[in-house]
Amino acid sequence: MEVAAVRIGIVGVGEIGRAIVTGLCEGDGEAPQVFLSPRGARVAAELAERYESVRVCAGNQDVIDNSDLVIIAVRPHDRHEALAGLRVDDDKIVVNVMGGVANDDVRRTLGTGAPVVRAIPLPAVRERRSVTVTCPSHPVVDALFATLGGALPVADEAAFNVFSALTATLSTHYAYLATLSSWAAGHGMSAADADRYVRGLFEGVGRSLGDESRSLEQLAADHETPKGLNERVRTTWFDQAGSDSLRATLDALLADLK
Repeated sequence: MEVAAVRIGIVGVGEIGRAIVTGLCEGDGEAPQVFLSPRGARVAAELAERYESVRVCAGNQDVIDNSDLVIIAVRPHDRHEALAGLRVDDDKIVVNVMGGVANDDVRRTLGTGAPVVRAIPLPAVRERRSVTVTCPSHPVVDALFATLGGALPVADEAAFNVFSALTATLSTHYAYLATLSSWAAGHGMSAADADRYVRGLFEGVGRSLGDESRSLEQLAADHETPKGLNERVRTTWFDQAGSDSLRATLDALLADLK
């Protein structure tokens, strides 16, 4: 089924909902019909005003009734209140993007026999530049996220949880960059200049990640010379103990996700 022919509903319109709608409506080709819940009213109204194919529904049941594929994007701790009493026919497709919430939990809460697929869309789907992990693979869901940057289906939720743990490192990356900028400002650089330079430095590094002919280890090696400045920072600050600490943190997070 072509993505443009799939009527898409979103229950819970926050940052991820906004990103998905933007990616779907600003890409090449015909945009699908999108039905938004009144949860996140300000964002939903803004999107409906901006895009002709988007409308805000009276309630969550109205979203489901008008959709072929329903994305559940409420905050995990709000899910029982938001989903209570909703009817989802078995011919619908449910996409669960709630962090840490298993598909069986969603299926029980909705009392549905419809296929339920977990997914980890990231904000970069708004630019169609983010690979989205899905579980289990479903042709319609995978096609949807393929249009938003790529789909990476995995076989089971154990594998899915590993990728979920990886996404938990994103804010740490930004905090690392903020620390670099703050350090430079502390040594007499203007905050604006430090911020601009750090952003430019790592935007360039980000582009190099598109070269899949080189492994991540090779990319690291290509950015340093023996006994050079990059090697000094890597081996002094992010040494084996730092690497082990990060792995231990991720292991503990993965245990909680299970």
